[in-house]
Amino acid sequence: MTAILSFVLVVETAAVELLLRRFGLPDVPRLAILALGVSSVLGVLGVMIVCARRPHVVSQDGLRLRYGPFFTLDVPAELIASARLDRRFDEKRLLSLSDGELAVAVASQTNVVVELREPLDVPRPQGRARRLRFFADDPSAALRAIAQVLDSA
Repeated sequence: MTAILSFVLVVETAAVELLLRRFGLPDVPRLAILALGVSSVLGVLGVMIVCARRPHVVSQDGLRLRYGPFFTLDVPAELIASARLDRRFDEKRLLSLSDGELAVAVASQTNVVVELREPLDVPRPQGRARRLRFFADDPSAALRAIAQVLDSA
């Protein structure tokens, strides 16, 4: 979805530039509008790169949920009770916490659910979560990695 958005932004920026030239807008406002379009494209590409460079991580210490530089939550291995596949396509926000369930969505989707043995403090949005929902590019691999952590604990 983000790649599609960046492509649309590039097309939009080019189309607006061509239209503004066609209607003879002076250089200063036209270049300012072009700079805003280019900065939007760069911003979206930056989020794509940062999210790809800072993925969720499963290790023997536990689970680290991330959304680029914007959100990080460390879950100790001893708190993880179970994990399962559960695809949802209706998440309302990127980060949401309600009824003890934290959702970290990508394009309104989550596909892995981790049940915790006891509630965990979540710094943002502030509260406590007993269930974690997140999106993994390869949910099967994420579930296998979490199962290995559970087996070794």
